[in-house]
Amino acid sequence: MSDQADLEKKTIEALGQYRKALATVESQEQKEATAQRALTRMLPDLERAILEDWSPSVEDNLVQTGMAAVSQSNEAWDALNKATATLEVARQALVALEQQLGYIPGASNVAANSRSIRHSPNSG
Repeated sequence: MSDQADLEKKTIEALGQYRKALATVESQEQKEATAQRALTRMLPDLERAILEDWSPSVEDNLVQTGMAAVSQSNEAWDALNKATATLEVARQALVALEQQLGYIPGASNVAANSRSIRHSPNSG
């Protein structure tokens, strides 16, 4: 295999790794946002329970629910940090290969098509 073809193959693989890492980051962002929304939704109930002196079992249930939401948020945040680090490593690898090769296989056609679509007379 020629050096050029080998670089193209490595670049395509790096692009795949980057896309996979990006999808993981997006998934973890969604999980973290979901946990934050759950926590935000239950806080008014907890505040009311404390102020209105609801039964201890209801208050305890709300506290347990809140603790679970905080735990889920922390886990998602940790996973997001790891996924972001993986994404950065993948990005750096892709950039290094792109610099060696001078282009990303298949990306130049996409970029050219994107420019022509954006500048076409019929575009919004």
